[in-house]
Amino acid sequence: MDEYGKTIYKGLEDNKENMKSGTYEIDFGTEFNDLLNSEGGTETLNIAFQSAWNAYTYDNMDVFYIDVENLTLLTQTTTIAGISTHRVRLSNGDNATYLKSNFTAQGKIDGKLNLLSAMREEMKKQLQNLSDYDKIREVHYWLVNNIEYDSNLEAEEPYSISGALTEGKAVCEGYARAFKYIMDGLGIPCVLVSGTATNSSGLTESHAWNYVYLNDQWYAIDVTWDDPIIIGDGYIPDDTMYQYFLKGRNTFLTTHVEDGYLTDNSLEFAFPELSASDY
Repeated sequence: MDEYGKTIYKGLEDNKENMKSGTYEIDFGTEFNDLLNSEGGTETLNIAFQSAWNAYTYDNMDVFYIDVENLTLLTQTTTIAGISTHRVRLSNGDNATYLKSNFTAQGKIDGKLNLLSAMREEMKKQLQNLSDYDKIREVHYWLVNNIEYDSNLEAEEPYSISGALTEGKAVCEGYARAFKYIMDGLGIPCVLVSGTATNSSGLTESHAWNYVYLNDQWYAIDVTWDDPIIIGDGYIPDDTMYQYFLKGRNTFLTTHVEDGYLTDNSLEFAFPELSASDY
C-alpha cells in the first residue's frame, strides 16, 4: 500500500473495537489535505481506501460484520481566500449503520466473536503438543470433515469464519478464512489468497485458498477443493482429501492463478512466493 492506504489501515486497526457500533466515525482530520489539493487526489484517496480495506479484511478474519458498501469516506472542504482545507472521516454517511443487517442486534457481534475465539482456543489446546506440520494437517482434516460446501448459499454468513465455524456451511472464501483464522491462533504464518481456479471439468471460476509457512517455505492449501461434494453416504478418500495440501508452485499454479487486484479500484497486492516443489 502507499502511505495513504497505510494511514487508513492504521485507522481501521486502531478503531476495531469502536467500529462494532456501526456508527463510529474515524476522523483523519487534515491528514490527506495535500493529496486532495493535488490533481487526481480524490481518485488516489479512493483507491487508497479500497486497498486499505482489502488488506485489513485479508488480515483480520474476525471482521465479518461490517458491510463495506455502507462505509463511506467523507470529505469536508472549507475554502478561505482561495485556499482549500480538506477534512476526511470514515463513517456510515447517510446509512443508519455500516453493520450487516444480521449483526445489528445488541450483543450479536461480541457473542459470535466469543464463540469463535473459544473454538479456536480449544483447538489450540488440543494441538499444543504437535509439530507445525501435524497442526496444519489436523486443522485441514477438521475443516474438511466439519464444513459443508454451501452450494445454495443457505448459511447466514457463507463467506466468513462465522458461517464456516458456527454454521458449518461456507463457500471457498469461508473455508479459506476459517483456515487462516485457526492458523493465526496457532501462531503459524498464513495468508488468504484470491484469484481464479480451473477444475478438472475445465471450468474456471473465482476462488479463494491459502498459503501457509512451514520449514522456511510457503506452501499452498485449498481446503475447499479437498472437500468435494459427496452424494449419499459416500466418504472422502485420503488421496482426494489431500490433493491440494501443502503444494508447491510447479503443481498448484497449474490450476490456480493469483489475482493481486483483490477488487476493482484498488492497488495490486503481492502474495508470498511458493516453494517450487510440494512439501
